[in-house]
Amino acid sequence: MTPDHSTEPLVALGFTGLESEVYSLLLRESAVTGYRIAKGLRKPASNVYKAIESLEAKGAVMVDQGRHRVCRAVPLDEVLAHIERRFREARSRAVETLAIPDGAEADQRVYDLRSTEAVQERARAMLRRAGEVAILDAFPALVTLLEDDLAAAADRGVLVALNAYAPTAIEGVEVAHAAHSDRTRRRWPGDWLNLVVDGREFLIAFLTPDGASVHQAIWSGSPYLAWTYHSALSSELILNILENLVEQGTGTKQLRSELTRLQRLKASSAPGYHELVAEIAEQETAETRKR
Repeated sequence: MTPDHSTEPLVALGFTGLESEVYSLLLRESAVTGYRIAKGLRKPASNVYKAIESLEAKGAVMVDQGRHRVCRAVPLDEVLAHIERRFREARSRAVETLAIPDGAEADQRVYDLRSTEAVQERARAMLRRAGEVAILDAFPALVTLLEDDLAAAADRGVLVALNAYAPTAIEGVEVAHAAHSDRTRRRWPGDWLNLVVDGREFLIAFLTPDGASVHQAIWSGSPYLAWTYHSALSSELILNILENLVEQGTGTKQLRSELTRLQRLKASSAPGYHELVAEIAEQETAETRKR
């Protein structure tokens, strides 16, 4: 028997390295004893027997109850379905047990995100949380990754606007095409993603060109920082739309009409603004009481 060292996908699913090797071998060998598995993998028999017991408990291996204790792999599709079901059940328990109660104190610190997966999932979570307005400024590869999430937010009635660096159209999303987009993308050796939601949280990320790692990425739920960034992104997006119209020879009357329409992107009543004002008022009241 030749051991299979392509165990990474199984390890990612929660198997140990040895469990992955045992299961991979059993997928190729129809029915094998623990002793032969240990011999084929050149692993201590005691460790292999423990791995078999663990795999049996996970529903990945069946063991014959006869004298020789022959092992057989459960088909991969059954194992994956079992893992997926367990994950859904664990996820539901975690949501019920660990949900943050309403009114919990907001965290205004600034945090680093170290992986592209963390960046992508945080962006998706922010768009799911969006209640009124979401503004995204992102390079094409990252827009493609978030396209369904942007459309879903817009479908819920969220005002969604995108500053794009390539021709893009997403149902329900206000799209501005960044001026000099080709030059901008050439100047920056990577992909960026800048997102602000409800003027209350923001994400700034710059990834390597292959999307495999992060140059730098930060997230914060600070209303002051988020609202400031919302103001900057919305203003840039409005400017890009108007610049494109000017280049197309649009008349003054239509430009003024478009500028009036675009004022909605400033979202002056966004939750982040009201939270910021309330926080400042609370601080001033506290200072007054101290005096």
